[in-house]
Amino acid sequence: MTKRSILATVLLSLSTCTLGVAAQPPTILSASINSGLNQVTINGTHLETATAAPTVTLDGAPLALVTHSPTQIVATGFPTLGTGTFQLKVTVGTLTGTFDVWNFALPFVASDNTGPIGFQIIENTNGGLGIYAIGGGPVCSSTPCLSGNGVFGIGGGATTGEGGIGVLGLGGELSGAGALGQAGGQFEGGGSVPGSGIEVHAGPGVYAIGGPSCCNGEAGDGIYAVPGPGPSDGMTYGLAGAFGGNVLVAGNLLKSGGSFVIDHPADPEHKYLYHSFVESPDMMNIYNGNVVTDASGRAMVTLPAWFETLNRDFRYQLTAIGQPAQAWVASKIANGQFTIKTDKPGVEVSWQVTGIRQDAWANAHRIPLEVEKSAGDQGHYLHPELFGHEGESGILELHHPQPRKMQP
Repeated sequence: MTKRSILATVLLSLSTCTLGVAAQPPTILSASINSGLNQVTINGTHLETATAAPTVTLDGAPLALVTHSPTQIVATGFPTLGTGTFQLKVTVGTLTGTFDVWNFALPFVASDNTGPIGFQIIENTNGGLGIYAIGGGPVCSSTPCLSGNGVFGIGGGATTGEGGIGVLGLGGELSGAGALGQAGGQFEGGGSVPGSGIEVHAGPGVYAIGGPSCCNGEAGDGIYAVPGPGPSDGMTYGLAGAFGGNVLVAGNLLKSGGSFVIDHPADPEHKYLYHSFVESPDMMNIYNGNVVTDASGRAMVTLPAWFETLNRDFRYQLTAIGQPAQAWVASKIANGQFTIKTDKPGVEVSWQVTGIRQDAWANAHRIPLEVEKSAGDQGHYLHPELFGHEGESGILELHHPQPRKMQP
């Protein structure tokens, strides 16, 4: 069965029963209809014996056997099927097993107004998939050539309260000690077919766009994540997000604090080491180094060619090393250089220069120093527990109410 043909049907194991009084009647465990090949594949036990071949019917219509064994039958010849449930029957001698198979002819469109769940699939096979979906294409000669989506979900609208979730995924519940929880959803971006030798720009695993807003509302966030309830060390488990590689932020990175964390250099097996970021109200760059003045007490410091293009508003710090001496900036930064002067020759000087970014992006996106909270955030806090409001929802929680988990 091809992947494309799998999409033509979605199968639900509704019931399995065996007829007759013999000890080992045929038992159908699963069945799949491939409308494209006009075939049905049946898996089970005792589907034939050494002396009796099976007979197969689908809703009373006899099917022709393609292949058969005690555990699998492939049969063909059924009439065109619409959407619905059909009874599959396997008879071996005088013993019969039946199975209700549900066929969806694509495209399938359904509407349900009777309950909280419009469509439900339960897969009981060990490691089986509830839904396996592949988008159509690409088979086209025009530009651009577009493929279809595997799954496309739209949450229900609302006039009051909360709208529905487009796609909700829940990882499987754990019942055994030491069991490893799996993700509520796993996504892998499209890329080159292995062995094809074709170079492509592979797609992202997740592409998220926040909801648009007009009028006086606020636009939605592309992604909002919170850690699971329970213990957390804040660095290796119980995180709102974890990235296994480099991260690029094309806009501002907003945070309450920041640090690096590494295995402790002196005890890497048992400890972590933290260092806080250096922060400033300015978009500041820091440069430093050491230089030794010559016989006349002068030293020239050469900076990168792009230094004055990137930075402005320079500030200087000088410290003499190894001996008491006076050191000063004899000439400011110009043409990628500045001069240090000391009152003695041969003095080692540690220097530091800071500059304020003036590149195109920084000029267009200056970081504001003080900002009024929006009307909806007035009276609320990012971290209410730090201001004597333990148990009160923070601003982020107010903006992102907990999704409703629809359970079967």
